[in-house]
Amino acid sequence: MATKRGMLTRRDFLRGAVLVVGVLPIVAACAAPAAPGAPAAGGEPAAAPAAAPQEIRISAWGDTTDKTVYESIVDNFGKTHAGMRAIVEQYPGGYYDKIQANFAGGTSADVLYFQGWSWQPFADKDQLMSLDEFVARDSYASAWPDIPNYTDNTTWHGQRYMTVADTGSVVMLYNKDLFDKAEIAYPTKDWTYADFQYAVEKTSAEEGDVKYYGYAQAGGWNGTYLRSLHWMRMNGVLEWDTIVEPKESKWMQEEILAGLQYTVVDTIANGYCPSPATMQGGGVSLATGRVAMVMEGPWYLAQLFGPDAAVDGGVKFDAVEPPVGSTGKDETIAEVHGHVVAKSSTVADAAWELLKDIMSEEGQKRIAEGGRMCSTPEYIESLWVPVAQKRFNFENAKAYADSMRTGRNPIISGAGSNYDAVAGPSTPLQVAWDAMLNGTSAQDAIGEAQPLLQKILDDYWAKKG
Repeated sequence: MATKRGMLTRRDFLRGAVLVVGVLPIVAACAAPAAPGAPAAGGEPAAAPAAAPQEIRISAWGDTTDKTVYESIVDNFGKTHAGMRAIVEQYPGGYYDKIQANFAGGTSADVLYFQGWSWQPFADKDQLMSLDEFVARDSYASAWPDIPNYTDNTTWHGQRYMTVADTGSVVMLYNKDLFDKAEIAYPTKDWTYADFQYAVEKTSAEEGDVKYYGYAQAGGWNGTYLRSLHWMRMNGVLEWDTIVEPKESKWMQEEILAGLQYTVVDTIANGYCPSPATMQGGGVSLATGRVAMVMEGPWYLAQLFGPDAAVDGGVKFDAVEPPVGSTGKDETIAEVHGHVVAKSSTVADAAWELLKDIMSEEGQKRIAEGGRMCSTPEYIESLWVPVAQKRFNFENAKAYADSMRTGRNPIISGAGSNYDAVAGPSTPLQVAWDAMLNGTSAQDAIGEAQPLLQKILDDYWAKKG
């Protein structure tokens, strides 16, 4: 949420060797078979050998969750689709670098996993196949929710390229113990920005040598642009003239600056949020019981409860959508992830069957059981919510489904100016965030970034002609 990327997520520190998993052919340790049609040992003509199955290469991130999910998917696919075999190729480390290298070398996998704002440059280069003919042939359009954010993430210039495999929205997670200590009510779906500010300040406290913080900008590091979408957009303004291929940077609006000033600058200055130096020391997060609230996605839940929890026994927590502003809805980041088909694939029909299998209810059950959040809000509620609530011991997993109904993306562009161009390392927004995290006002930090952001957009459109 590719970075996916500019944004530090569960995928950014993937390490290890490339794993290739799939259904392996069975090799019989017997005498060599007779030629087709030749008499067998008993005198009868031997049966012709079965045709080799069509192999579909599908890429995956290099972490263990993806390995678990896709081993299950391809195993089931091989059993239910005669004559087809899916092989998973995991690319640890520089995932998108590996995809680019494979395209350059003419060795791309048939099916490629992408985050919704990362595949468009490949479409611009005519390396991906439109799925529209498959969708129309099989009357499969219902697999894509009629939600603007899903359309933004899966189509490009009027054509459908990406499926929806899994998702990840960022919601507010809160530590029940720190709310109880402060003797204030837990946040509810209709809480306001003023309620949030009150809770931030009341749950910030010191007990002896231990400092507790009301809010942290991300799970265990200082968040950037993606974690702040809601604070910037909750009062009806947008930092660009449009999310998809913007032409105008509009970051200096009062509502945007006010949201950033409090949540990024003032919370640190007033001791309500850990500073970058404090975060680097480790041990200060909601997962360790030192923070009352944090904006995080479903990938963070494992740190809060279960065998991978940051502290023994985990923490008592729950989820809620962010406090509403004048729009009355959740304006958070809502990641959409899915698959595209390489235009160079020679097994496109078989690849499409694999994609349908992943988007089906059976495929989505495997996504949920493997640890990923499902594709649509409906599948999230019916399949993922029961799994997540039981696995991570919290009640309001439905908040994630509701966030997927209204959340959006930061910026989506083609070759030359995608998300990483504006918010990746050393880019204008990263520099601005570093400045705000260290005390520079939002007015000054964003003021420095604004003309640089506009130049990126201008250069993008100049190259496109």
